[in-house]
Amino acid sequence: MFARIRDQGHGEDERSDLRVVALGLALPDGGAATVEVGGNGFGRWGSAERAAWVLGGECVWLRGA
Repeated sequence: MFARIRDQGHGEDERSDLRVVALGLALPDGGAATVEVGGNGFGRWGSAERAAWVLGGECVWLRGA
């Protein structure tokens, strides 16, 4: 499982404002599926990295406890 994060920071102070904009799953075939945090969109990608590149932001892998 991974999160797609994006720096939404704006303004003169240039502070970072990282936000999770989508969650995703790596699929057995090497692809990935993502859903936006608000539930408004779904995507199927060749890889998690490809989803992050096309949609903007970074892919952060989440580990279980």
